[in-house]
Amino acid sequence: MRIGKKSRARRTLGFYRSAFGIKQPYRVLAAANLGLDLRVELPKVLGGRAEVVVTRAVVAELRSLGKEFKSATATAKRLPKLDSTGSGQAGAASASVLSAVENGNARRLCVLTEDAALQQRLAALSGVPLLRFARQVIVLEPPQRDERAAAEGAAEELARANDRRAALAPDAPDAAPKKRKRLREPNPLSCKKKKPAPAPTSSGASGEAGNTRTRAHAPENFLRDSGAARLRCCFAVREQLQLRFFSREI
Repeated sequence: MRIGKKSRARRTLGFYRSAFGIKQPYRVLAAANLGLDLRVELPKVLGGRAEVVVTRAVVAELRSLGKEFKSATATAKRLPKLDSTGSGQAGAASASVLSAVENGNARRLCVLTEDAALQQRLAALSGVPLLRFARQVIVLEPPQRDERAAAEGAAEELARANDRRAALAPDAPDAAPKKRKRLREPNPLSCKKKKPAPAPTSSGASGEAGNTRTRAHAPENFLRDSGAARLRCCFAVREQLQLRFFSREI
């Protein structure tokens, strides 16, 4: 499908979705030749998931067309059957399709048909997306003017009803003023200044340096002091001995 056709189909589906609530997954009532693989072609046209359904009258009509439509009949038999008020006899396919979508299309169905007379009758109904074949290509028909006018009138009526309902309703109490958020005080623990790490004192540093210096020179001082004392002792002992010796000689 070309880009222009895709955009038109998107706008058409948007109208039916907003005005009549027709949305995915789309249910397509097929009342046409089922030679094409509709499960592949319809999602391309509708831009989303699609389920194909038929009525028993459509299956009976395809069976009555003979051997040329044997494959289409076999395909239709495997599709889900939609209950309708029309009979299941051949020739009643159009009536069964109309009965399925009349009275506002409560089942939210899209209709695919090749019958020109049926297309005209479906176009007169509001809220029924219509698909048809154009040179073996499925095309989504845009909504009719009457359909758009009906949708706009329904929207206006709904707006007027809402206005009347709002006018009859009692005055609503004034909304309570919104409370302004109060600025909270900061957490005192988070604002507490951190204590600086204690710096080493000069006395301790000098004491350590003095101790280190004393320890380094303690052995040398000790040896020097102890040697001098011994020498003094030796000299003193020697002097005493000399005095005793001289005193004896005299």
